[in-house]
Amino acid sequence: MDDKVQRAPVLASAGKSFEIRVKGHLGSQWSDWLAGLEVRQLDNGETMLSGQIVDQAALMGILNTLNRLNLTLLSVSEADPKG
Repeated sequence: MDDKVQRAPVLASAGKSFEIRVKGHLGSQWSDWLAGLEVRQLDNGETMLSGQIVDQAALMGILNTLNRLNLTLLSVSEADPKG
């Protein structure tokens, strides 16, 4: 009998850069509630959240917060940290 437990893959401990776009504008004060992500209002009425997210659980926490705020999720993408 094998005692090894298979675990779901997680992101690297340093995290990865992500960009999340939602419909509507959020103020910068929401950054603390969204794992310190940069909150940027776009001219087209969207908000872009960007920054490091440590793992998949943190990503799900952010997405759940956005859902509870009744915001429409437009996209989630891994970003190139170099710009």
